[in-house]
Amino acid sequence: MFEFDFKDNSLQELDRFVEEVLDKIDAKSGTRRKNMFKRAHGMPEPKHSYSVTYGYTGNSYMSPTKSRVKVQGLNNVYETTILTNHPELKGIFQKLVNLHHTEPLIVDQIQINRNWWSPPHKDSGNVGISSIIGLGDYEGGETVVEYPKEHIEYDIKNKFVSFNGSRYTHWTKPFEGKRYSLVFYKHKLSN
Repeated sequence: MFEFDFKDNSLQELDRFVEEVLDKIDAKSGTRRKNMFKRAHGMPEPKHSYSVTYGYTGNSYMSPTKSRVKVQGLNNVYETTILTNHPELKGIFQKLVNLHHTEPLIVDQIQINRNWWSPPHKDSGNVGISSIIGLGDYEGGETVVEYPKEHIEYDIKNKFVSFNGSRYTHWTKPFEGKRYSLVFYKHKLSN
């Protein structure tokens, strides 16, 4: 069970959040994310790297001995494992958003990436604007968004940047160090 309360919106508190919360999340990428990484980069996902969804999925099946918790009142919608195991994280993530995001944003779905080098892609399950923040002790790792007339490189370290991830191709530039990115978005399943 995670407990964390931000004292203020300082960089020191973001670093404390990384150490006391993000560094302690025990997660592994699912098969689709691992395959996405391998296809794009020609190598397996590195050790101590993952990309997991905190929220909902349409996939109930995990393995012959495991299945996900069904969300009551919604057809074919299930909690992701990390949501089932750590429902308290939703409140912590909402506090992060409330302190650091410039506009109101309700935490619905979060893609948690640890040292994950995202290849060019569009987010097929997202609805509307996504907001991303980078955290940790790293250099590089800008988020590139391919707009119709230009590519823009966003420095997301310790600040939120918003764009439509379902409309525009985007990816992560190479980086050095420990890098987390948290992508907040609304998923079509939760409408």
